[in-house]
Amino acid sequence: MTPPPYVLSQGVLAAIGNALSHAFAVGIGASHEASNPHHQARPCLPSVRQRSKAQRPSEGHARTIVEGRWGMCEFTGKCANIIQSWNPAVLGLLDSLPYDEEVVVWGRRWIVKTSTLGERHGYGVYACEDIIVEDSTSCRREGPTLFPYGGPIYKRRHWNMILRQHPEWKTFALEMDTFASSTRRHSDVRVIDGDPIRSGNIAGFINSTVGTRPKRKANCEWVFVEGPPPTPYGETYHEDHCLVLATRTIRSGDELFTHYEWN
Repeated sequence: MTPPPYVLSQGVLAAIGNALSHAFAVGIGASHEASNPHHQARPCLPSVRQRSKAQRPSEGHARTIVEGRWGMCEFTGKCANIIQSWNPAVLGLLDSLPYDEEVVVWGRRWIVKTSTLGERHGYGVYACEDIIVEDSTSCRREGPTLFPYGGPIYKRRHWNMILRQHPEWKTFALEMDTFASSTRRHSDVRVIDGDPIRSGNIAGFINSTVGTRPKRKANCEWVFVEGPPPTPYGETYHEDHCLVLATRTIRSGDELFTHYEWN
């Protein structure tokens, strides 16, 4: 018996046709490039969006560890890039403040030791020399500058992000732009992180008169100053800042007090 003729199925025919079409197209492309001497192969570059994404570190995986008052603090995400390094020396402050030992800050002698309010209030700042404030006919007496309220400065919106990860950092925060003529938006108000441990800020040890028994009288205040501090500190620090000014005569051995309220 004669075997029936072999007939290709439609599927096989379609596959052969596709293969031939592809081979023909490749051949045409190769011959076209060879015949065109001005043709140069373009490197495959990522788009601008892809490139920026590849070069930017992932905020979700960013991580920074900072020494805080109560141990090491870990910040992740955007906060890891927001946290600033701070060198107290640029504002004439000390890297570290020893307790029960005289130090010189801005040309005057001070000592940080247990507050007269008691151990529950922690430490206080005491003058080791007389600081005289002359009587004035005006109601307000503004005496000599004592030292700055120093530390890294953050915009409020960034500071709030920091506090969401570590709420305890707010303890020594001082808002700079609270004066009446300030035109800054609420989210752009500047905050000084004045923790003495992190920033060498001796002003962070000044206690408040609020709720004291017996009632203490304020002998200094925090004042906003636009522009750099006086010489020689203005040579290394060029930003707006806050200073601590004497408001009444301070005798050697007196503890510094000012008026502020805890938030």
